[in-house]
Amino acid sequence: MNIVAALLSAVFPIVVTVAACYDLLTMQIPNRFPAALAIVFVALALLIGLPLPTIGLHVVVGIGLLVGTFALFAFGYLGGGDAKLASAIALWLGIEQALPFLILTALFGGALSLAILSFRSLPLPGFMLGWTPAQRLHEKGAGIPYGVAIAAAALMVFPDTLWFTVFASM
Repeated sequence: MNIVAALLSAVFPIVVTVAACYDLLTMQIPNRFPAALAIVFVALALLIGLPLPTIGLHVVVGIGLLVGTFALFAFGYLGGGDAKLASAIALWLGIEQALPFLILTALFGGALSLAILSFRSLPLPGFMLGWTPAQRLHEKGAGIPYGVAIAAAALMVFPDTLWFTVFASM
């Protein structure tokens, strides 16, 4: 069971990283990434015997973040995929890491936005001409692949989650 739990916990950093790369290259986050995170969270929580009230609190945090991020989506400040990814990540992080996650997401998102806006203010380098992801990212008025900032923040706080405590005691 320890090996299965360890393998399932590896899904988090892998899926989060792949989702960030996908967002950077396509400016989209397909539903399969947040869905995989949610499904594996439930499987792992049940496998390690996480108490139901703790699981419930993680779900409340995820739903709370979904409501907040969809409000941002409704006003055009955040993409729908970003909202779903952040919410699925919140399932894993729980209440203890929700605030650090949100703060780091805002900081990384601001830095990412400034970097991309700077990139857009310069001519596209010749070696990037004809490369669709670079052209999409360079396009003035295009969105910011905020999934990159969300993923960076998630990976920064993940080592401070209960998952590491549980595996350290196994």
